[in-house]
Amino acid sequence: MPWYREKADTAMKSDNKPNSRLSKTGNRLKAVVLKESRHILRDRQTLAIIIAMPVMMMFLYGYALTLDLNNAAVIVEAPLQSRAATSLVRSIDAGTMFSVEAVVHAAKDPVALMRKYNAKALLRIPPDFERDLRNKGTTPEINVLIDGSDQNTGTIIRNVMEPMIMNAVIDYLKTDIPPSLVIDSQILYNPRQKSSLFFIPGLMAIILIMISALLTSLTITREKETGTMEQLLVSPLRSWEIIAGKISPYIVLAAADGVLIMLVGRLFFGVGISGSTALLAFVSIVYIITSLALGLIFSSVAKNQQQAMLMVLPATMLPTIVLSGFIFPIRSMPLPLQILTQIIPATHYLTVIRGIILKGVGLVALWQPFGYLVLTGAIFLVISVKIFKVKL
Repeated sequence: MPWYREKADTAMKSDNKPNSRLSKTGNRLKAVVLKESRHILRDRQTLAIIIAMPVMMMFLYGYALTLDLNNAAVIVEAPLQSRAATSLVRSIDAGTMFSVEAVVHAAKDPVALMRKYNAKALLRIPPDFERDLRNKGTTPEINVLIDGSDQNTGTIIRNVMEPMIMNAVIDYLKTDIPPSLVIDSQILYNPRQKSSLFFIPGLMAIILIMISALLTSLTITREKETGTMEQLLVSPLRSWEIIAGKISPYIVLAAADGVLIMLVGRLFFGVGISGSTALLAFVSIVYIITSLALGLIFSSVAKNQQQAMLMVLPATMLPTIVLSGFIFPIRSMPLPLQILTQIIPATHYLTVIRGIILKGVGLVALWQPFGYLVLTGAIFLVISVKIFKVKL
């Protein structure tokens, strides 16, 4: 072979070596990509969660994350139904921010009256309001009592109520000159508007439901993965006996977490319990059992621990933060979301513990949200027992 042809063949072989290496690397990478893609497509539950979660979060954040005040319940005390008082009531009720639930002649116990109508504010109009309003020598005073247990709503009402009353009086008097009027606002339950008094109960609701549901879902799916769950299912044990035995240790563990949360809140944030500690503990145990039952439902659906975590975290933490009234007022949400909030355990638990911690009220005043919480827990327990043996 001529010397120049031999050199040409050697050069061509040396040039093909990098291309060959790149080709092999590309083939191997392609194989891994195809394998992982097939694995993702076969795991339809995880794929559905990944696709549905952003859509769900967009709807929740888009509609529920609002600090606007809509239809906040207001009670009006008007000893005399004068034209000025009637005009003021109509002006407040005409807008979308407030809804006048009742007009009473006398409020001997303002706190009990607000509790009865679940009102966020009580507007107290003096009996000589119209006469003093038209008399230039006197200054009428309107007292506004505001429920401060919900810090965001209380702050909004305090900032909005005074200009709204002033504008209503100006419209009634048909004048451009601001009238001589004193509006005295008083915050109940949380007069200093400390954010810790508002957030600690909410954090307690979030932590308890997240830990309780996550623990039970992971412990069940772990046994499913290792194959030990089948041994329990073929044993003489009944479904409810397996469930009771599984969740009992976690009730104690979650209860210890609840005590730890309240101790930290007391020692570092100054959050005390105004009401019954025993009642708070009892309601918290009911809430923990409800959360554990919710975790059992997810564990019966999930195939492994990864799926359980992907299902439990967004299904517990997001609704508790966004839809329970923890931060955003429920009455400001669209009606479908308001209906959805009623099946979230934290919605009723927050109402109860805020009433106990901040207001110091008992079960007589909180029987309705507590009843809803018990009903929700019973439904979750029944569902978890029914699908436990069928699904596993």
